[in-house]
Amino acid sequence: MTEERGYVLRRKNSRGEDEYIPVHVFTLEEYRCGLRAGDRLLLRRNLPSDGGEHEIGGVWTVLTGSPQDPNALWLRQPDGKLHSWDDNESIFEYFEKLAGV
Repeated sequence: MTEERGYVLRRKNSRGEDEYIPVHVFTLEEYRCGLRAGDRLLLRRNLPSDGGEHEIGGVWTVLTGSPQDPNALWLRQPDGKLHSWDDNESIFEYFEKLAGV
């Protein structure tokens, strides 16, 4: 995906001070949770959002991630909007990976 997804990550350094890291490289193909860019996921549970809830049954797509922010897993919602998730097993509480992709 070549869309512009850059953002700034704020985190605490070893001295407890805020540091800001520009995130603009999205080359990570495989996530620690086992998902890969291009995988398609079926939403199995209601997922709250700013505009209400995402519909159960919607198909989301896993996007490439950034080595600059390795804890973030990136998804494209059925409506085309971007969505981030923690790169851990919690994603499988809400989504099921579709076979054949």
